[in-house]
Amino acid sequence: MNEQNQQQGQEAPLGVYPINFEIYAHSPQEAEDARMAIIAFIGLHAQQGRAVTGEKIAKAIANWDKNPIVKNRVIEYFK
Repeated sequence: MNEQNQQQGQEAPLGVYPINFEIYAHSPQEAEDARMAIIAFIGLHAQQGRAVTGEKIAKAIANWDKNPIVKNRVIEYFK
């Protein structure tokens, strides 16, 4: 949020920003498949009127282990 919008109690408009990160994979194709799945996930939610924002993703990742059901499912899935 920029300073002027903060002072007015408004959120800054959403922009689209590229992100780049590394992921464990067995091949470049597997990494590309993961990248495309993330893009599809964001696109699906956008089509349904939900914004998958950086703030929301950061909060979800920071809090995934606060819900015991979610925590157990994530741990089981990534074993």
